[in-house]
Amino acid sequence: MMKKLILGLCAAAAMMSGSAARADETSEDVRCLVIFMQMSNAQAPAAQTGGLIGSFYYMGKLDARSRDLDLEKMILTEVSQMSEVSFQADAKRCGDDMTKRGQAAADLGKALQQHAQQMQKLGDGPADKPKDKPTDKPGDKSADKPAAAPAEKPADKPQ
Repeated sequence: MMKKLILGLCAAAAMMSGSAARADETSEDVRCLVIFMQMSNAQAPAAQTGGLIGSFYYMGKLDARSRDLDLEKMILTEVSQMSEVSFQADAKRCGDDMTKRGQAAADLGKALQQHAQQMQKLGDGPADKPKDKPTDKPGDKSADKPAAAPAEKPADKPQ
């Protein structure tokens, strides 16, 4: 009996910690969204662009986690709990995360370029495939037909 109680409590604690971890992750992503939204209002064009990219990235993460989030409420809650010190710490954390993701995207791009070059060397690349060229099949009469004449411009009517 005691063993079942302990197992039940452990299972409940595990489920609660998983949902708490997800809530913490959601709160952290909302904070990053706030930071990048703020950054998108900067005067410097590079900061605006970085802010927009970060905003879209964190909005996507939040949407993927749950489309039913009340983002407005969550943003207001997180902003009310942010201090100058926590804002700076979150800005560093979020910036580091974006730097890692940006590097991962660059690495992926390089790997895909190398793969495409390998395919071209082997003759399997897109450059070796025919471009939307019609094929003439035996017995296909459409290839023997002359091209349609361009439409003529209607004669001008005297007014």
